[in-house]
Amino acid sequence: MKKIIGILLAIITVVGCVFAFVGCSDNKEALQVYTEAGFAPFEYIKDNQVVGVDIDVMNYIGKELGYKVVINDIDFDNILKEVEGNKLAVGAAGMSQKAERDEVAKASIVYATSTQYIIAPNGTFAEDAVVSFDDLFAKATKIGVQKGTTGQSLVNGKIKEGSANSTIEYRNAIIASQDIGSTLQAVVIDELPAKSIASDNSNLSCWKIDTAPESYVFYFNKEAGELVEKVNAILEKMIADGTIDQYIVNHSNKD
Repeated sequence: MKKIIGILLAIITVVGCVFAFVGCSDNKEALQVYTEAGFAPFEYIKDNQVVGVDIDVMNYIGKELGYKVVINDIDFDNILKEVEGNKLAVGAAGMSQKAERDEVAKASIVYATSTQYIIAPNGTFAEDAVVSFDDLFAKATKIGVQKGTTGQSLVNGKIKEGSANSTIEYRNAIIASQDIGSTLQAVVIDELPAKSIASDNSNLSCWKIDTAPESYVFYFNKEAGELVEKVNAILEKMIADGTIDQYIVNHSNKD
């Protein structure tokens, strides 16, 4: 009997060790990162992987805090919906801080700034022009925008009632830019994505719009206050030592 009990105890010990090993092999909590990978240099596809400034920042933060980072490429206007439902979720998609976003999610500190740009065929405006909305509307009847972005709300807010001008929504500005010259005369998007798209297409150029600068933040679940405090401390360090600036340089020279 003692021998049988001994054998059973040995089996239980082995099984327990196996389960302990399995548990230890994946002991990190997952930080779910939601993005839209058509916004270079902040997020884009390379070798079938989502990469970019925001992805590098999130991977750095995940390593510092001990989280496994899971990247989810979804439609931009669905990002905050995902963040609202998960305390370990973050929207990382070159997101401008806006009052309506602050109502449903908790913003990090500002980690980058931008302004709005126009992408259009070469020669549409003078080379160094800062373009007004009136100038844009005089040249472009149909304007492509990424759904849910600052660019979309700005352009729609400037179009006068009864005007021939209108916007067409796209998943991202890369897709929209492919319709310039056919469906569209221009696309409005943030500065660095605009410059990235124009640099990849010899027929297109980009120009700054006369608008105020915007602040980029990461958006978290409203109840993730402790997590946001930790993230902010890491972001402050990354800003101070130039890490984020270096990520921007690296991904702006993505070739």
